[in-house]
Amino acid sequence: MNPIEEQLRDAFGAHAETVRPHPGAHAENARRIRRARARRMITLPTAGVALATAAVTLAPVALPGFRDDAPVGAAGAFPGALVKQSTIVRIPAGLPGGAAFTADTVGADGTVLGRSADSRVWRAGARGGTPRPLGVRAQGGLTAGPGHVTWIEPGKWELKCRTPDGATRVIGPQGATAERPVLASGGAIIGSDIMEQPFVTGGCASPGRVMDTRGKGSLGLAVALSYPTAFVTDLHSDRVVREVDVRTDKVIREHPLPAGVKPQAIGGNLQGGSGQVIVEAPASYPFKVRGGARKGASTQKKVRMQVLGPEKAIVEQRWQAAANDRYFAWAVDGVLRIVDREDWKRTITPLRGRTFSPAQAALGRLTAGDRVIAYTAAGRSVVYDTRTRVAATYQGEVYAAGDWLLWRAGNDYRLARVR
Repeated sequence: MNPIEEQLRDAFGAHAETVRPHPGAHAENARRIRRARARRMITLPTAGVALATAAVTLAPVALPGFRDDAPVGAAGAFPGALVKQSTIVRIPAGLPGGAAFTADTVGADGTVLGRSADSRVWRAGARGGTPRPLGVRAQGGLTAGPGHVTWIEPGKWELKCRTPDGATRVIGPQGATAERPVLASGGAIIGSDIMEQPFVTGGCASPGRVMDTRGKGSLGLAVALSYPTAFVTDLHSDRVVREVDVRTDKVIREHPLPAGVKPQAIGGNLQGGSGQVIVEAPASYPFKVRGGARKGASTQKKVRMQVLGPEKAIVEQRWQAAANDRYFAWAVDGVLRIVDREDWKRTITPLRGRTFSPAQAALGRLTAGDRVIAYTAAGRSVVYDTRTRVAATYQGEVYAAGDWLLWRAGNDYRLARVR
């Protein structure tokens, strides 16, 4: 049975059981099967060539049991049979004092992190309940996992990490930016420093190191992590995506840039001014560049970065990526695409093209759990079930990590384990 037939079976199987067959249905069905087999014998060679070379595009088929218009908790409501119903817990969005909680992420241990409008960070556990204050403010860098939470304070370049006993330390060998993703999986935390060098740390235990993938450092952005594999994009020089083993810094594979992702000239494209600028950073912030300085930068090992004025801004394409053990997913210009990591050849576009406008997509979030891939922007989501290979849209935020699923349910959130 091919994937299209599997989708049709899942989508219409339940309905078919309720239809009473008319007299002679068995004989008619047998004739249809014979005709279908005859057509396959004629068309299969041509179809086989087409499928081997073309991208696979799935029609917008709703996941079994998913209904956007049903109240959460009702029979057939989102997420239906996708989660273990007995594990669903409620996380209120109303905070003490009247502030509203907006979720940012869910960790593989079921920890939920989010912020209120004043950038204060709040945390809820796998048992749900009203989020509790973490006692810090964050502009980005929020991750959670077994034994840690991380954040970057507003206007700062330090990635902070806190353990369950309350101990807090700075990790990341050369700082991080709130605009770049910080990712956690399998006890590792990865990100990118301001020189666009990927780094890895072992949780909160150590400052970590810049990944040295060629013996001379690796310029690029860490965009996804499925332990032990980090996905690092080089948009400037080699223009590839590298799979890097974070334990050894060994490059496992290289792939062309994903469809829709544009390469960039070193220094980025400047708008409103001319010249080469390496990165936007405080004028006094020192950096070390592994393997020498980048083109256009000082040849000294320690360099101070130029601050861009308001008339000079780097024009950068905004896109997101996520991965699990089987799939790599990316969202660019409002289009979600997924590729099988085993061969990196067949691209799945779950909803036939653009789901969000470029403006909405720029603020979107893409997450991947063991089974579910969720793309959220502008208050709605595309949810792709990698087991059944079908997708659905949902009016609300959805985030996935490990075997956990977090979704907006009216004015609150729900958290549950995925089947």
